[in-house]
Amino acid sequence: MFQIAILAFSLSTDAFAASVAKGVRFPNMSWLRSAGIALGFGTLEGLAPLIGYLLGKQFAGTIEGYDHWFAFIILAGLGLRMIWRSFHPETLSSPQMTPTWAAVLATAVGTSIDATAVGLTLALFGDNIPLTLFVIGIVTFVLTLIGLRVGGLIGERTGRWAELAGGFGLIAIGANILVTHLTA
Repeated sequence: MFQIAILAFSLSTDAFAASVAKGVRFPNMSWLRSAGIALGFGTLEGLAPLIGYLLGKQFAGTIEGYDHWFAFIILAGLGLRMIWRSFHPETLSSPQMTPTWAAVLATAVGTSIDATAVGLTLALFGDNIPLTLFVIGIVTFVLTLIGLRVGGLIGERTGRWAELAGGFGLIAIGANILVTHLTA
């Protein structure tokens, strides 16, 4: 169980960082909307290893060869967009109070791509794949919810500077995924 918990926390850190950035961007997001976003992140993060496990039986080399590039491109693109918005304050004061579901989905997919590759290693933790997926999903849900709320508090105080930092944070996450895979 300890290994499952470590795996869950490790996979959830990207989602946490991305959710802080979303919270910064949308500081007045309702708890219900935050919970919905966290549920989406948790579900995707929990199912991604299963997808990796199932696909890995047939396409292990292909998935491992490109997952880091997809994650980097998605997260860097989102990060660059946030950085651009930080220099264009009029985009930060739009009447939209919550992120679009398309933006949430893109971020959740970007942070879950790595978890797909991790699915190949699930056999190392025993035969209890359903429990592993459940724990990953729950931990990601909780950390994403915390990240959204913390980001909202930070955003109210720092505005566009937090948006800028969040953008660099997403780029750093993507770059870390890329560098880790390229140097492994």
